[in-house]
Amino acid sequence: MKWIALALALGSVGCRAQAGSISFESGAAAHGEGGAAPHDAPIEAGSGGARDIEAPIEAAAEGCAAEAVTLEELHSGRVRSGRALSLSGLVASSQKFLVSEAKSGSCLWGAFAAGAGRAGAGSGIFLVSFGATHADGEPCAPGADGLPDDLRPGDALDVEGTLDAHVPAACEGVVAAEQLRIDAACPARRGARGTPPQPDVIEPALAARLASGKEEALLRDWAGALVAPEGVSARRDGDDGDAVFPFGVIELEETPLEVHSKLYYFDLSEGGPRSAAKTPRFSYPSAFERVVGLVFLDYCRWSLAPRDRCRDLVPASEDCARR
Repeated sequence: MKWIALALALGSVGCRAQAGSISFESGAAAHGEGGAAPHDAPIEAGSGGARDIEAPIEAAAEGCAAEAVTLEELHSGRVRSGRALSLSGLVASSQKFLVSEAKSGSCLWGAFAAGAGRAGAGSGIFLVSFGATHADGEPCAPGADGLPDDLRPGDALDVEGTLDAHVPAACEGVVAAEQLRIDAACPARRGARGTPPQPDVIEPALAARLASGKEEALLRDWAGALVAPEGVSARRDGDDGDAVFPFGVIELEETPLEVHSKLYYFDLSEGGPRSAAKTPRFSYPSAFERVVGLVFLDYCRWSLAPRDRCRDLVPASEDCARR
C-alpha cells in the first residue's frame, strides 16, 4: 500500500553527526563514494556560490557569538557557508517536522520561516536543528533540538545558527539547498504570534524552472518561499488509478513541479511522523483551484511541500471531512 511505502521513505535518507562535520547517508551508503556531501562544505566562489560579507558586522547574537545578517544578504549569495549567523524579524511559515533520521541515531528537525511581511523570491529560509539521538528501532523524539515543538505559522522568530548547504551526493547536477543549522544550546527565540506569511502565486513556467533543480541563483532566491500555483490538475497514477503516486507524491499535468507530502506527513500532528492518518487521498481526476506549499529540496527533487493536506490544497484530501 502507498502509505506503507511513504512510511518507509524516510528510512532511505538519513543524517548523522560527526566530529566537525555533518553528513547524510542514502540507504546503507556511508559518507564518501556513493554517500552524501557534507552539510557544511563551503560554496565556492566563481561557481555561482557565496562570498564573504565585506561590510562590518554591527551586532552579534546575544550569548551565541553569531554575526547579524539580513535575508537580503543571504539570498544575494554574499554569505559563505560555515559562518555563525543571526537573523531577526522572521515569521514562521510552517510547523516543525522531522527532516531525516539515521540508523546511527541522529534526528534532524526542521521548519520554514520568512521575513515579516515578505513574500516571493528572497522571502524564505529553511531552519534545521539536531535533536536527541534515538535507539535502534525507536522513533525520534522531539523536544531536545533548537526549534519549538508547537511552532505555528505566524510565530515571530529570532534565530542563530550556522549556514550550510546540502544536497545528497547521489543527486548529480542538482542545486544544493541552503539552510540555517540551529544548535539546541542556542535555540530559536519565539515571540508573539502574528500574521502568517502569504503565498506568492507563480506561473507554470517558473514552477518548471524550479523543478529542474539546475539554476543556482533562482533556487537560492526561491528556496523556502511559500508559493501557490493555481489552476493545476493531478496526473493519474497508472498503478492504482488515483491521483497519488508512491510516497505521497502528486504529479501535475501543467508543470513538472511535484507536490510532496513530506512536511505534513512527518510533522507532530495526528500521531506524529509517519502516521497513516495523514496519508493524502485524491481520486482521479483532481483539478486544484490552488495548491499552497514551500519550495523544498526533498532528497533529489526540488518540489512543493504543502503544510496541511486539508488546508493548503483546494479541494482538500478526501479524508479531511472526517477530521
